[in-house]
Amino acid sequence: MDRHQARPDDAELPAVPPAVGNMWVPPGSRPVGPVRIEPAYVAPEPPRRGLIGPLLVVLLLVGAVTYGVGVDKGQWTLPWSPATAQQQPLVAAPPASPRVGAGPLDAQAVAGAVVPTLVNINVTIEPLGLEGAGTGIVLTDSGQVITSHHVIKGASSISVTDVGTGLIYDAKPIGYDSDHDIALLQLANAGGLPTAKFGDSSGVAVGDQVAAIGNAGGVGGVPTPVTGAAVDLDSTIVARNDADFSRKYLTGLIEVDADVAPGQSGGSLVNRVGEVVGVIAAASTNDTSPEDPPAQGSTPVAPVPPASPRRGFAVPINQVMAIVKDIQAGKASDTVHIGPTAVLGVLVSDNDPGKPPGAHVDGALFGTPADEAGMTDGDLITEMDGKRIDSAKTMRAIISGHRPGDVIQFVWTTKEGNPKAAAITLDDGPPN
Repeated sequence: MDRHQARPDDAELPAVPPAVGNMWVPPGSRPVGPVRIEPAYVAPEPPRRGLIGPLLVVLLLVGAVTYGVGVDKGQWTLPWSPATAQQQPLVAAPPASPRVGAGPLDAQAVAGAVVPTLVNINVTIEPLGLEGAGTGIVLTDSGQVITSHHVIKGASSISVTDVGTGLIYDAKPIGYDSDHDIALLQLANAGGLPTAKFGDSSGVAVGDQVAAIGNAGGVGGVPTPVTGAAVDLDSTIVARNDADFSRKYLTGLIEVDADVAPGQSGGSLVNRVGEVVGVIAAASTNDTSPEDPPAQGSTPVAPVPPASPRRGFAVPINQVMAIVKDIQAGKASDTVHIGPTAVLGVLVSDNDPGKPPGAHVDGALFGTPADEAGMTDGDLITEMDGKRIDSAKTMRAIISGHRPGDVIQFVWTTKEGNPKAAAITLDDGPPN
């Protein structure tokens, strides 16, 4: 990657085939409810600075996956007693209890049960005034909502619409896990919300009928259900954000052959009885249609093959709930961030091979703590609070464990080779 294209969320990723799709588009018409529920608490000031995260995700499928369906047949018993030489009656073994996910799915009935437990999410990203939309799943009647991390990434404000009542709530992140693309929000002054019914993702089998339900197209209104079958239970993708070039390597996803659309991120993947078995993370497309038709009289061209059907990917709900429990308990880790996001204000990447290790500064955002401390493009951060920095990932992990207002002692080398040190106060920024 060109040095100027590096971004803080970039990670070292394996080479992947160029199968491309997209997930995010700006919302069309924003839904407006009859009432805005204002916060009853004193919220921190809206993030003023930080990385601007767009809401367009591109997926690169990693490898080819083969799968099959195993069939478990009931066994008949034929007792035989040599002593009596008398055959006993044939007895059928008791039938196995049917799996929850087995059998046909009634999309209308499932949607009727699930839709009231979903919310539409709209975000604003300052200072450019960008907007994006997604979906959330109501976890508690007091307003805790599960969504995808990339739905709220970079958001300076988060607005959540209850599709059942039309009420609009302000929301703040309680915590998030960007590595697994999960976030937990708290709606301000919410109560009495219908909550989702959660299932067991370990019980999902290839071939099970499922429905993906969310804010398709980001246009608001009643979430849209699409149905299909689970085709893989351990899918791997690289999710890439086209605007800031950040990428996420996601594994262990449930892949479905449903027509999942932009805006459904953070929505519910449910089984035939309406239990949430996954949180929708992304979709893939492979549109091979030409951008412009050939000019009249031009040389004939071979027919263009039809576009591959879109597929969706969801984080298994068992994994999601483990992350949510850590967030609820305030248990931070290398992947789980709790509370407001601290920001230094630099774009960093690993230093070039053969050069001293550290976090290479690709740019310092104007007016941020890094800019005010004199950091600039080409500098190399080598130490934070006495800890050696050997990579951009190490630096980001340390900052993630801090809160806005914390003071960190930085040591870095300028691009001219001069050593510098300063105590820098981290700023308040958007989820990142």
